[in-house]
Amino acid sequence: MLDTVIKNSVLYGLEEGKSAKTDIGIKDGLIASIGKIEEEAAEIIDGEGLYTLPGFVDVHSHSDYYLLIDSSAEGKVRQGITTDIGGNCGYSAAPIDGEILKIRGEAYREQFGLELDWHSFSDYWKKLETGGTAVNFAGLIGYNTLRASIIGLEDIRIDDAHKRKMLDTIRENLNQGALGMSIGLVYPPACFADREEVAEMVDVVRQAGKIFTTHIRSEGKTLIESIEEVIDIARKTGVKLHISHLKTAGKDNWNKLEKVFELIEQAQRDGIEIRCDRYPYTASNTGLQVLLPDWAFDGGRDAIMERLNNHETRKKMREEILRNHPEPEYWESVMVSQVMTEKNSNLQGQTVAEGAAARNVDPIDFVFDLLEEEKTEVEAIYFCMSEKNMDRVLAKDYVMIGSDAGARSISGPLGIGRPHPRTFGTFPRFFREHVFGKKLFSMEEAVRKTSTAACEWFGLEKRGSLIEGYHADIVMIDPEKIKDTADYKNPLAYPEGIINVWVNGKATIRNGEFTGITAGAPLKAG
Repeated sequence: MLDTVIKNSVLYGLEEGKSAKTDIGIKDGLIASIGKIEEEAAEIIDGEGLYTLPGFVDVHSHSDYYLLIDSSAEGKVRQGITTDIGGNCGYSAAPIDGEILKIRGEAYREQFGLELDWHSFSDYWKKLETGGTAVNFAGLIGYNTLRASIIGLEDIRIDDAHKRKMLDTIRENLNQGALGMSIGLVYPPACFADREEVAEMVDVVRQAGKIFTTHIRSEGKTLIESIEEVIDIARKTGVKLHISHLKTAGKDNWNKLEKVFELIEQAQRDGIEIRCDRYPYTASNTGLQVLLPDWAFDGGRDAIMERLNNHETRKKMREEILRNHPEPEYWESVMVSQVMTEKNSNLQGQTVAEGAAARNVDPIDFVFDLLEEEKTEVEAIYFCMSEKNMDRVLAKDYVMIGSDAGARSISGPLGIGRPHPRTFGTFPRFFREHVFGKKLFSMEEAVRKTSTAACEWFGLEKRGSLIEGYHADIVMIDPEKIKDTADYKNPLAYPEGIINVWVNGKATIRNGEFTGITAGAPLKAG
């Protein structure tokens, strides 16, 4: 007897990307049969008018710690996401040690009661398995976390002893199942690493046949140079390169997209394997501290706090910020989305311009003061992108869909702040706006972008397609109703039109509601 049979729906993501209106059966966590099914089943679902797809794979996630805080991952599974790939932009839960373990440990213990009592991926997997999770989770080694763990947060060149330890740690954690390594070249301490350092570390990833993902040094003023840098690293090492959240940030840089495409596609013609991801929104989300110059991060949080409290260094930072953002209206495009303290919670949802006016201070002083008051822990949303460019990026066949968000819920310990609406709406929005609305993609191509391509690229075996013998990660959507409901002012809202979700054959979403089942698993790369 089968566990579940879905009848009368249109199946997308079959072998060779084909589609058909037929039945699909689930048994013991696997897709047991596809075609006309007469066999008895414990549950039979009529899928008339609905589409049945492979569960979505979020190729750009930041759920590493969140899954340990709230295993329900409702913000993911309610979108139809069955697999999350974390450790992006250079920040991962493992491997971790030293000063950064102490800093993060104090922060997560204070805010969420989470003990960071692990070091390696092997330890992290055990922690994740013990607590359970509603989504499958695969992880990348975060180079920023690794560098901070071994040599701290200072702007220094690595010596031979540190280099050996870093290379050994990368090898060890790749062997423990990490999919590859990520780096955030715009963030400390990787912003202190030169091209040669990165290439040497990445070569270990290449030897393992795994993926190197990168948040490039700049997505704005030096976008072209930043793309050239990572392509050069891939060219020298032969590593498979993944460029995270491909975008042109800032109106003055929107015209650079054609050159970006030329660089990527010429490199591909030269034999370099390159893929990218993108979310279907025109605002980005990162820390407010990213506005500070690189040198301000030398030495870590305490050193930043000293600089924010010093008149001379404030003056120097102000000069550099004004060189990058001279236009006064810029501060109307930066919105505070999350703070740590209750006293500043009223600023969540306000732009820097609004917050500065309310406090009767200059916008840059407002930024400095808020970072100081919040010990630099401030999230912000930056309205900086072109919709036309977004559509052109999404249209590229080498671009997959990724949320750039962690697994959160609208209530509980992670139902806080005003997170970017991509946290709850990325995949439904992609289908509503770009597939069914603008009709930029066929359903077959949409499924490839949201599921199949990710599993093939990252080496997630027997997932991402509806094929007999594959893991039963499945989502049923209503093509008439699927849509995101979260927006920038009211982001804590689940999408509509995601009817049923199975993770490893278990019904995680049933008739649009979370069942409480945590059937996800760590996905360790071979």
